[in-house]
Amino acid sequence: MITVKARDVSCKHIGKVFTCNLQLNKAKMRLTVLLRSVSQGLHRKIDSYSHYRPIALNLQQLLNFAKEGGQLESYTYLQKELLVRFANTMKEIECLPAVLQCTSSLKTVKSWFSESFSELFTEAIKKIYYRHMHVVETVAEGIMDIVNYSEKQHLVFEKHLNYFLNRFYLMRIIMRFAKLKNDGKHTCDRIDPDCDVAGVLEVEDEGKPIRIAYIPSHLFHITFELLKNALRAVVEHHGNKGTDSELPPVQVTIYKGKVDLSLKIHDEGGGIPRMAMDKLFAYHYTTAPKPVDRCPMVLFDKNATIYICAGLGYGLPLSRLYAWYFHGDMTVVSFEGFGTDACIYLKALAENANELLPLFNPAAKKFYENTSHSPWIRSPGHDIVDSGQNVRPYV
Repeated sequence: MITVKARDVSCKHIGKVFTCNLQLNKAKMRLTVLLRSVSQGLHRKIDSYSHYRPIALNLQQLLNFAKEGGQLESYTYLQKELLVRFANTMKEIECLPAVLQCTSSLKTVKSWFSESFSELFTEAIKKIYYRHMHVVETVAEGIMDIVNYSEKQHLVFEKHLNYFLNRFYLMRIIMRFAKLKNDGKHTCDRIDPDCDVAGVLEVEDEGKPIRIAYIPSHLFHITFELLKNALRAVVEHHGNKGTDSELPPVQVTIYKGKVDLSLKIHDEGGGIPRMAMDKLFAYHYTTAPKPVDRCPMVLFDKNATIYICAGLGYGLPLSRLYAWYFHGDMTVVSFEGFGTDACIYLKALAENANELLPLFNPAAKKFYENTSHSPWIRSPGHDIVDSGQNVRPYV
């Protein structure tokens, strides 16, 4: 009697466990289907928004928008525009070689973009801003892994890498600025309509102040990198020849014409060999000491609102991107054995300073698909460039 009852109880218990497991498996299946549906819906939205072109504005339009536009109007524009720009960037990441996309750093960045794209529909813009604060150094770590690997395997073309990084980081600068200018303040708090160029550089001004409408933090970042390089070159070239008082000065000259503002930084730091000039704006090319550990030394400048990856060769390429943002430019002319002239060109008039937006379109996709080993590439701006580092990121 007892044995039979025990067996009956055991059978009932097994039946309950089986029923619970069956219900749990059904719940898991429903959850899997739901997650797959959500993921497919997200991909459809990303694909849909990637077909829209980002709207380029100029500095004058941004200033007018700050004075006349309301907070709600600004927020609505930002939300819609970020969806387009995030989608374009995410589709471009998918064009990278599989070996690079498989690195943990790039997977992390891709997950950030996917999550941020989803949250734009829930108006979580501040959370997105903080999540993307470390994008530059995170991508840099992933590139470090693949560069070290590709030096042996030759799996990644340098032109594709430089082309992607120019477009990726430029879009980050653009989106970061868009989020900052909407962060509880008007654009006038970010764009100075009467920016004193020499004042931002903190150099001795011997003439009448030259002013333009510009973003002081961007101008600071552009010039900081060039001044740092010039001062370092002078000290290293002349340091063993005498005292500090005998070092030749770094000269900054500012010209303002009807169309352009030109800024020249001249040093007598010995110059750069011509064979090294081609690599000057390539990412991960640097003459500074490499970081001791794998992670780059990251310096945060609260005024420039950027991260500087010291010793990784990101300084000049990123500085030039800040100049490119409103259709400016940066060039370097060197005289080996004597010194270097670095020139910055910015738009003198706010209405001419249009945003330079990377567009993910068939031409951009074709660039990634081009596996030609030829070092010469015709850029959209009709400049003959090598290795893709100077190709303007608006194709």
